[in-house]
Amino acid sequence: MALSSHNMSNINDQYDQIQLEEEEDGGLLCDIVADVGQPIDDRWCLVGKFLTKRLIDFDAMQNTLASLWQPGKGMFVKELDLNLYIFQFYHEIDIQRVMDGSPWTFNRFQLVFERLKRGEDPRSVSLHRLDIWVQLHNLKTGFMTEANARNVGNYIGSFIKSDPKNFLGIWRDYLRIRVTINIEKHLKRRIKLKKTNGEWLWCQFKYESVPTFCFICGIIGHSERFCHRLFDTPLEEIEKPFGLWMKAEPIRKKQKFGSRWLRTGTATDDHFSDEPLNAGATDDVINAPN
Repeated sequence: MALSSHNMSNINDQYDQIQLEEEEDGGLLCDIVADVGQPIDDRWCLVGKFLTKRLIDFDAMQNTLASLWQPGKGMFVKELDLNLYIFQFYHEIDIQRVMDGSPWTFNRFQLVFERLKRGEDPRSVSLHRLDIWVQLHNLKTGFMTEANARNVGNYIGSFIKSDPKNFLGIWRDYLRIRVTINIEKHLKRRIKLKKTNGEWLWCQFKYESVPTFCFICGIIGHSERFCHRLFDTPLEEIEKPFGLWMKAEPIRKKQKFGSRWLRTGTATDDHFSDEPLNAGATDDVINAPN
């Protein structure tokens, strides 16, 4: 007995539904294999991004940073996502040198990075911290102490360490500290320091090699031309409490034209002695034949 076209259609629909359920419930057992290409060793990895919405030229970026960092054991760079990179090093010295040398930029775009922990997913790393050197200015005698440097560092961000040269000279103009700052918060400008006797002063901050920051909101990563406050505040009410005065002057080595007349208190001062330069020395003499 021939089936009607209507019954045949119902059978086909039921069969398709069975197949669909089998496809949804089915699964495959996959072997775990490494990605094709350079393997990643998470012992010496940095995960980073650049503070920009522009596209990054990957090849130019990795070559520029490699020439700046010059890792003795080499390095490998992989793009994980749009503006998200992993930097693989092959020795603790190389990765530590890069971390200690922060901040780094490419095409004036600030690189923000974190060291990858063992077994951590690089795509889940939070990138909002930056290590930077800060100069503490306008300090007077009695205020230039290691305790004050540490406390001020923790006010700016998180204190890391002081410059070992901070207290070597009696005419030091400022103290220098390394801190970790949160780039999602505005830069700190100054702090009032008080003594128990009532004496006080304003300690001014100057940031070394600081990347582009906004003079309106004080956030690193954009200039005032792109500040979101421009859209919320009338132009005549816009204020700029931050400025160029927060950038430390680059330290340039100048030619020391007068150095030969200046005493240093070291063995290099021997040429000021009253004794002849060659006193006590004997010259070898070679007699030439007639």
